[in-house]
Order: sequence, then structure tokens, then C-alpha cells
Amino acid sequence: MEGKYELLASVLKALQTEGVLDGLVIVGSWCQYYYRILFDNAPEIPLLRTLDVDFLVPNPARFKSGVDVSEILNLLGFDSDFDYSTGLVKYVHPDLEIQFLTPALGRAKETPYEIKKLNINAEGLTYMKMLQDYTFAMTHNKITIRLPEPEAYILHKILISPKRKDAAKKEKDLMAAKSIGELCLEHEARRKRLKTIYAGLPRKWQRDIPGILEPLSSDLFSFLTATNSLI
Repeated sequence: MEGKYELLASVLKALQTEGVLDGLVIVGSWCQYYYRILFDNAPEIPLLRTLDVDFLVPNPARFKSGVDVSEILNLLGFDSDFDYSTGLVKYVHPDLEIQFLTPALGRAKETPYEIKKLNINAEGLTYMKMLQDYTFAMTHNKITIRLPEPEAYILHKILISPKRKDAAKKEKDLMAAKSIGELCLEHEARRKRLKTIYAGLPRKWQRDIPGILEPLSSDLFSFLTATNSLI
């Protein structure tokens, strides 16, 4: 684990030095590494066991100047892996694999989004805007990163779980959402934030989440639906 983090830290430091890290958001399972620290090393948050690192590029992307992120990753030992069927480029190292994602807005787009200022492309996915809209900055080992707010992260995991084709990954995501969500319920400010973010979601999403949540966590289900008139 420490070897993976040291490699990721090298990537983050390089992106921070070039002034682009503050325009990216770490999403996916690596968030749990940082949430565990955020919640005072809470053992309830599952330990990370993934090679995949996902960076969210906001849509629209806003970077003041151009930086060749592809070259930065290549210099750190990552190979550019071009998928000829999709056009998507991932960055692969024996210890980590980095991919860039972005919210798919408007009409569906089958090809990746070109992020010309960074010389990368990003896979457009639905449901990602909620992670873009609710972020916070966290400094760890002198590196300042942006992450989704834990409350938005767990709602996102719950919402997309039915679309997961891999049953094991679906179960892992739901267990992480349960653990982090129930930790949020222990803090008054986070309880309020969870309710606020939930209330700001599209009505259909508000209706979808409780049906997934009820068998997973009675505490979260009761909290989110107790005073919500949309359900």
C-alpha cells in the first residue's frame, strides 16, 4: 500500500508543481484512503485494495495555462495505453493505473472528451456532475488535493450501484457507502450536509436512492427519508 501511495504522491506533487492539481478532483476508491485520514483513521472505512486512480476533470475544464500531463506521467514511469476501440488513453504502471473522467453533459458522446490544455482525453460518464459540484480541499503531506465531499461520494456510490455489472465491485462500493455514510451521521454538520446534498439532487434520483439504501442501512434510510416529501 505504501508503495502505491508513494507513487501517487509523486504524481500529485508533479501536478501541483505545474499548477494543475487544483483543477482536478480525485474520485473513485482512492477517496477512501483520504476519507480514512479525514475521519481520524476510522477503522470502519475499508482499507484500499485497488490499483486504479481516477481523476475527474470538471466540465467545462478551466485551466489557466497548458501543461502536458501525458508527458509528466510518462516521465514518472507510466505507459500510455491507447484503446483503439474507444480512443481512450489510460496511463499504466506496474503499481498504478491512472484514468481521467469527466461529466457527460448534454447529448451522449461515444468518443472521449479531449482536454487539449492537458494533452489528455477523458471518459465522459453520467452522474459525475454531483461529484464535480460538491468538493473540498484537503492537505496531506504538503499536497493539497480536491475530493468529493464524503456526503456526495456516498450518495453517488448508492445511485450508480444498480449499473455496476461486476457484483463484487458493486458490493464493495455499497459497503464503503454504508460505512462512510453512517460515520457522517455521527457528526451534526455532516448530517446537515448529507440532507442538503440529497435535497439538491434531481427528484428521480431522490426517489431511486431510498430503494437501494433501505436494505443496506436502516439508519441512513430513516435519516434521509424522515422529512422528505418527495419520496
